Amino acid sequence: MRPARRRLFFALWPDDPVRQALFRWQTHNLTADVRWQHRADLHITLHFLGMVDAARIDALRGLGAGIAAVPFTLVLDSVGHWARPQVLWAGPSSVPGDLLDLHRRLGDGLAGLGMAPETRSYQPHVTLARKVRGAPLARPLQPLTWLVREFALVESRPGDAPRYHPVARWPLAAR
Repeated sequence: MRPARRRLFFALWPDDPVRQALFRWQTHNLTADVRWQHRADLHITLHFLGMVDAARIDALRGLGAGIAAVPFTLVLDSVGHWARPQVLWAGPSSVPGDLLDLHRRLGDGLAGLGMAPETRSYQPHVTLARKVRGAPLARPLQPLTWLVREFALVESRPGDAPRYHPVARWPLAAR
């Protein structure tokens, strides 16, 4: 039986080559004392929704299906560390306009559904590890080119990894 409320987010869900490249970087640069992000859970969050009534999932699926956006190239070429949440991440040094447009369209759609999107400035990133106390001495990330062809509605489930499970996926289509 499905819970009445589910923890959800919209995300860019990488293909296997991108996932494997990020996993290789993890295996060569992360120590055992940090909490690695499971390779099946690697993603870029577009909008975090939090706990959502299961009855609203159909509306979220409709929102995702109604988004018109084109495929775009995202280059992951930076590794950073946020001290406060103790997160090590990979991200783009330059954010493509098409990614910002997809983020904005989803945010507008969420607002139309009465779901307030986050107000913090959008910083696309892939979480590589948690519980990282200081910026590790690591090899730089060789630029990783990701042709983004889809986005997903994803559920976060507590327990063993992988924790994130796509509920629905939508292709980005050329205009």
